[in-house]
Amino acid sequence: MTIRSLSYAVALACAANIACAQENSVETITVTGSRLPISLDKLAASVSVLSQEDIEAAGATQLTDLLRGLPGVSLSQSGSPGALTELRLRGSETNHLLVIIDGVIVNDLSQGGLVDFAHLTAGNIARVELFRGAQSALWGSGAVAGVLSITTKAGTTADNSTSLSAGLGDASTYRASVATQQSLDSASVSLYANHFDTDGDNVSRTGGEDDGYRNTTAGAGVNWQINDNNALSGGIRLVDYRNEYDGTDYNTGLPADADNLTDGDQLTSYLQWNYSRAELGYTSQLKAQYHKDDNDNYTSGADAGGTTGERKQLTWTHFIETEVAQFAVGSEILRREFEQRGPVSWGNPNYRGNDSTSSIFAELSGLGTDSLTTQFSVRYDDNERFEKAWSYRAGAHYALMQNINVFASVSQAVKTPNFTELYGYYPAQFMGNPNLKPEQSREFEVGVQTTPYKQLSADFSVYTTRLENEISSIWDSASGLSSVANATEDSRRDGFEATLQWTADTWQVTANYSYLDATSGDGDNQLTELRRPNHTGSVTYRHSLPVQGLSVYIKADYTGTRLDTFYPPTSFSGETLKLDPYWLTSVNVNYDLNQHWQFGVRVDNALSEDYEDIIGYQGAERRYLAHASYRF
Repeated sequence: MTIRSLSYAVALACAANIACAQENSVETITVTGSRLPISLDKLAASVSVLSQEDIEAAGATQLTDLLRGLPGVSLSQSGSPGALTELRLRGSETNHLLVIIDGVIVNDLSQGGLVDFAHLTAGNIARVELFRGAQSALWGSGAVAGVLSITTKAGTTADNSTSLSAGLGDASTYRASVATQQSLDSASVSLYANHFDTDGDNVSRTGGEDDGYRNTTAGAGVNWQINDNNALSGGIRLVDYRNEYDGTDYNTGLPADADNLTDGDQLTSYLQWNYSRAELGYTSQLKAQYHKDDNDNYTSGADAGGTTGERKQLTWTHFIETEVAQFAVGSEILRREFEQRGPVSWGNPNYRGNDSTSSIFAELSGLGTDSLTTQFSVRYDDNERFEKAWSYRAGAHYALMQNINVFASVSQAVKTPNFTELYGYYPAQFMGNPNLKPEQSREFEVGVQTTPYKQLSADFSVYTTRLENEISSIWDSASGLSSVANATEDSRRDGFEATLQWTADTWQVTANYSYLDATSGDGDNQLTELRRPNHTGSVTYRHSLPVQGLSVYIKADYTGTRLDTFYPPTSFSGETLKLDPYWLTSVNVNYDLNQHWQFGVRVDNALSEDYEDIIGYQGAERRYLAHASYRF
């Protein structure tokens, strides 16, 4: 897609008033699109926000049930709850999305820098913000496709309140949660915990063994305003999970029932000090954050190996506000540590590694006029293993007329190779490549935001991305194992996204649509990227029914045709196959008995759709869950 075609598409959108809603954008401050306080309706970017009201209306158990169907999002899940679930944003790799929980980066170094969304439950989440587009200039390596920010109830401040909820469903499914937020004169404390347990579904096409899953998540947050100038805050989040998974039938090359399981733990914590002088327009923020992922795998009770990844980060940022602009400058130190362990057979998979990155960054926002808002950010990373790298982002948001805004942005982002890609070794299948270079992405985006009528809000954006040095799978003939290497030609991701939202007194309809063209190579060597549908979308309908306290939520998510690779047992070369498109429909009905009690029923995959996100792995079956909650 050329610059001319991008400009034409935006002009067409303006003429037709095509759009996508930024729900609650007015007076809503973004937490991912800028380090500086800027409202979403002035941000030169594409952002989707799910409020606590949206989350409660859905009644979802898994976070992926909320994210599926958002603009630019495609999901690949290898079966029932607990199975590996990967999110690709705008056709990116799964480790090109940076995920932040309560301000702490939680990407899993032990799984190549991706986030397994199977272990992110929706219980006690207060807000979700999805920023689409390169953001390494603010958040560092990995924010190539965008940033997903999740705020839990421990990361918010509110009036004194306590809530309890529980749910029961088929497949021996059970969920429960508790949360409390208490405020004192100068301090507040938030606590939450939730548990999810299910027998799951049979993932493989054959057999009858269900793959169960268990997840317990707990968190706490503290805020203390010491005096007018100083404040302290901190938080901790713990996740303990256990999931069963299938093996591979080497006669067919497809998944087969097996006695396999993973025990995993996650620890996330932070401590932050703020010093401010309002009369000088100055604030200093010093933040230490820590994240650890640990998992161990077992086959028929025997040790099958495991990994541990740790991320330690210290960031010091200075904020200056003047009458004409806002400015932030800071420095950062990041330490990554990785351990891979496993039984020694004909090769030794055990490995320990670490690296450090020192960074400086700056952001400028606010220069312009009453109609024009600009944003500029830049970052310099010095990693001890790789060449020094620059990231940047520049954007402008312009109020074209009273009900039409346009924006444009250009950005560059980097992704450092992970330890598995560099040094990972699995004797039966994979060997790392220590000669890899960092990936680098350049993106250009333009968009339109409009409110043609009071009840109708809309947004439309077009983007084009070029990824250099993409790390791709190869066959290493010397070792007879698979490996990875940097591609010699750029990979392309071009597409557009649209959302339309109509809100009336008692109902709301939101429709999303995304088109994606993601390819690697060039000329005769150009290939369509796997597991990336050309078309995705969703329609969500919410209605407060005439019966007082009764409401319904219906969501239909569409995933179009996409490609995947199947490796027959008799051949070392893969076969590229098409996966059928499908619709997933969920329904949730809530009844507010009074200001304390709420009851509801949720149905997942309500139309009992048969589908696969990955060849051979059957999708989740239709499930029912009855739930109730009580608020003090």
